[in-house]
Amino acid sequence: MKSQTLILKTEGMSAYGLQTFDVHRRVNHFPTRSAVMGLLGAAMGITRQRHSDLYELSEKLSIAVQVNQCGEKVVDYHTVQNFRSPQGKIQSGTKPTYREYWCDSEHTFAITADAKLVTEITEKVKKPVFNLFLGRKSCPLIRPLFDSIVDEENPADTLKSLGYGGQVFSDISGENQVATLQVRDKTTLEPRKYGMRTVYVCASPVDETIEGDSNEFTQG
Repeated sequence: MKSQTLILKTEGMSAYGLQTFDVHRRVNHFPTRSAVMGLLGAAMGITRQRHSDLYELSEKLSIAVQVNQCGEKVVDYHTVQNFRSPQGKIQSGTKPTYREYWCDSEHTFAITADAKLVTEITEKVKKPVFNLFLGRKSCPLIRPLFDSIVDEENPADTLKSLGYGGQVFSDISGENQVATLQVRDKTTLEPRKYGMRTVYVCASPVDETIEGDSNEFTQG
């Protein structure tokens, strides 16, 4: 069956966090694949008890994200009870955390799959089962998530062709690839356990770059 690419667009406050058990909960410079899958899973009504369904969906998709505008980073203070240790055990007591957010960020997502699955995801994106948020619950949508459907099979090239501008981070290589990254954000069969993947970084049609050196993109 012919593949299509679903285009989603977000604006406003976002927080696509890096994996960490530290006091400082940092945000990544681009939306992680696990965050995109969480967004799609919530729209489609996939609960945590159905993690295998989320994994199966993830394996059928090629995903690319474009940072149209990074925004301004802010930090918020929180306290957490019954927090998880680096070994995965729940610890009693209270722990302070400092959480980063991006204000006024803009991102575009390209989700490539067979046309039937794209149609199914589109219907749920327009009428999501659960509330959708951009990384954390304090970051709700401020515009409709759905943007368009494009008859293209490469999500990276599709994003660049739309002309929104900004670097593209993709599951598969696209035109004008400038770097590759190793990122631990791929959905696995085990809940809350993420696998490594290669991310292909493609430059936008105009010479726009994200501030900061490439080391800031590495998760881990």
